[in-house]
Amino acid sequence: MKQIALTALVALVSTNVYAEEKPFYLKASLGYMHFDSEDSTAVKEDLNSTGYAFTFGYRVNDYIAFEGGMANLGDIRKEHERSVRGLEWYYSDDEILVENYDYQSKQETKYKSYNLGLALSSQIQQNLNAGIRFGVHQWCANDSGRAEHSGNRNWYSLDRELLDAESFDRSYSWSSNKNSGSNPYYGAEVNWTTGDWGINLEHTIYEIQDEKANLSSVGVTYSF
Repeated sequence: MKQIALTALVALVSTNVYAEEKPFYLKASLGYMHFDSEDSTAVKEDLNSTGYAFTFGYRVNDYIAFEGGMANLGDIRKEHERSVRGLEWYYSDDEILVENYDYQSKQETKYKSYNLGLALSSQIQQNLNAGIRFGVHQWCANDSGRAEHSGNRNWYSLDRELLDAESFDRSYSWSSNKNSGSNPYYGAEVNWTTGDWGINLEHTIYEIQDEKANLSSVGVTYSF
């Protein structure tokens, strides 16, 4: 009986030492990315893509951990179209400009995130934990695309006499049009662990100005 108690005590102490000696962890996550967009001017949007994240963490205790990492938030594609007929305004004191044009554009924006925050967790049952994550992230957007703009302009006198006419057909493209900012992120996760390894189911929301990037992912965690 004493041997059993001694063995249990050694196992308990060993477990505590193990937990204290391996407070750090690395996590790699891969999943489905969806953007909540508020762009009412787009005629077509593709807001779904693949996202992934890498996280480095330090466990203060069984409930609190500091985290930092980076995430590729995928990309979104948008198409815009506009047709205007009979747009007119006073070009000068004695001329009126009337314009007709068609505008089309396609653009793609890729997002990355660098984040720092806290993870709070609690044990549901043996080897199974659930918790929440929140913090601040620095997002970076890289925009590229192409646009076509064609139409005609007519100049009239105040008496509606045609003075001049011009047609135009322009196309242009852009790349590496960068933008960045800071916003909060937050989410929830469930983690199952065995030894040094763990498997995570996560849903994290990254706010980006008026949009939200939602990453639903599966992650693998290694503790050391």
